[in-house]
Amino acid sequence: MRVVPEQSLGLLEASVRIGVAGSNFKAALVYLLQDVFKDANVILLDLNDEFSCVARMGKTRYYDVVKYGLNPIKPPNREKVEQYIESVVEILDYCFGTFNVKAIAAKALLDDVLRLSETTITEIASRLDFETPEGGLSIYTPFEPFTFGTLRRAFGRKEAMEFSDVLESGMVFNLSGFTIASHKVFATLLMLAKLAQLEPKRRTLIVVSYPSLIWPRNRRLDNAKLFVEESLTGELERKGYLIILAEKNLSQVSERVLENLDSVVFSPPSEAVNPWRMGRTPERDASNYFMLILIKNGEYGFVEAPVNIFLKPLSEKEREARKPVMKVLSSDDELRERLGEFYEAGSKIIGKLEGSGGKASLNEFIEEVRASLGAEGLRALAALIRQGYLRQVQEGERQLLVLAEGRSG
Repeated sequence: MRVVPEQSLGLLEASVRIGVAGSNFKAALVYLLQDVFKDANVILLDLNDEFSCVARMGKTRYYDVVKYGLNPIKPPNREKVEQYIESVVEILDYCFGTFNVKAIAAKALLDDVLRLSETTITEIASRLDFETPEGGLSIYTPFEPFTFGTLRRAFGRKEAMEFSDVLESGMVFNLSGFTIASHKVFATLLMLAKLAQLEPKRRTLIVVSYPSLIWPRNRRLDNAKLFVEESLTGELERKGYLIILAEKNLSQVSERVLENLDSVVFSPPSEAVNPWRMGRTPERDASNYFMLILIKNGEYGFVEAPVNIFLKPLSEKEREARKPVMKVLSSDDELRERLGEFYEAGSKIIGKLEGSGGKASLNEFIEEVRASLGAEGLRALAALIRQGYLRQVQEGERQLLVLAEGRSG
């Protein structure tokens, strides 16, 4: 049944899972968010930094995941720790292929997460053996990607904000800092798992851009796939979230995910297809209308072009102003965050210098670091100097290395 244009947007009222597709999908998505769902909190997972403008809507905040990080093993709900860790292990399997050690990986995480108020995946990995006595895969294997590079920077430290605050304001999560597809997938699914542990207090909309990357059509069928396609999205729906999947062409999205959509918005209408593979595709008039709304039960309607759609990205100043309240880190947490992969060696170097009263002969100290910590120690030493933790000073004819003010004893 066709619906007149004035009433077409009402077709979306009963939809819980919505697709947005077509060459104009970006403009269509922003239009829906600023007009149709203007009273909802929006949580947008922006894989390519294309929707920062959404952070201007209402109280919505902006968060650069690689820059500020998220802790994969910090449960947002302490009453459901086991369920959350099991979800994280399934996501690890889905992204990095860890199915051989899922059970022992889950136990390793649970032992520490239940014992401590907050630990990190890199701290747990540092205490694990690299291989089994027999030389096969060890429990360390699934955590190895988090011990270096972008994954360590994004997920190897304590959480910089309270994740539950996301539900209070809405958030645009910028994932463009991840250059590897599996890292974007992990970040997206991790945040969905965190949201699934929380109860939204008001109407809340989750937007996932480029779902064909997250739930591709051609992928092996296994328990991890069933979890991320069915269990995870189903739990979000049961909690009361609305879900939008948005990209130019939805045809490469998993058939299971497409079949569970309640409606699809196409812009322009000339690019409409029927994702449920039943019934006919309605007439498509690209010249007169901006969007076609197609409902699973066969109803459809057209929407005329809106007057204004504001797509200008946030400036750097706006991004900083729109970020959420960040935690004040302890000096050790700050050191861990700023040194990244050089934290362990850097911490030992600071300890050595503190043991020498906060200062030491530069050349002698360099040789001591070289002898005890090797090349990694020298790189950590250089990082400490660059970050301002250590300073070189001249005392008479001696060149000294000293702890910066505020770091001594």
